Amino acid sequence: MVLIVDDTLIIVELVKDILKRENIEVDEAFNGLEALDKIKLKNFDLIIVDIMMPELNGLELVKIIREFSEVPIIFLTALSDEKSQTLAYDYGADGYLTKPFSAQILLSIVKRFLNKKEVIKKYENLELHFKSRKILLDNQELYLPTKERELLFYLVENEGVVKNREQILNAVWGYDFYGNDRVVDKHMTKLRDNLKNYSKFLKTIKLVGYKFEGSSF
Repeated sequence: MVLIVDDTLIIVELVKDILKRENIEVDEAFNGLEALDKIKLKNFDLIIVDIMMPELNGLELVKIIREFSEVPIIFLTALSDEKSQTLAYDYGADGYLTKPFSAQILLSIVKRFLNKKEVIKKYENLELHFKSRKILLDNQELYLPTKERELLFYLVENEGVVKNREQILNAVWGYDFYGNDRVVDKHMTKLRDNLKNYSKFLKTIKLVGYKFEGSSF
């Protein structure tokens, strides 16, 4: 499902019409706060959002979303300047399209994201969705801060392989991170607390690092 977030009714209706003609399920929100409420209740495959909106603008909305979700986000906005585009990507956008826009280009971008195959791994009642970055714990969605979530997915992607702190820092925090590598330990502690009984899959390898060890199905 695609969520369209724009305070201009005609734009929302136009995008809905374009996507529905391709049998793409859509929902709508007319400001950032309304969108945030819906995002916390539903699992969307893609979000199309304007920048200039009342109450909570698009950039602020995306910044909040990125604290708990890696759902793909495309900005659809009248702002075509370089600064706006740079800010959009800095805040976590996956794409940027300016108004007026081509229906075919919009469809092409949307389909590219929607056609990515979802990979799901399940460890007892811990379920990880790699495309949407959704985590289910005992059939309830678990919202984790970005770094904790990406730390978990990184270790699961390398299941059974020991990763030292430097490797984890480079993968999760980026090569330009200049902080102490003990930040990994702090986030691992928080991650274990949030995973509760399923923290048993996170293994500490003394003097080396960490690994995820479980049997998925």
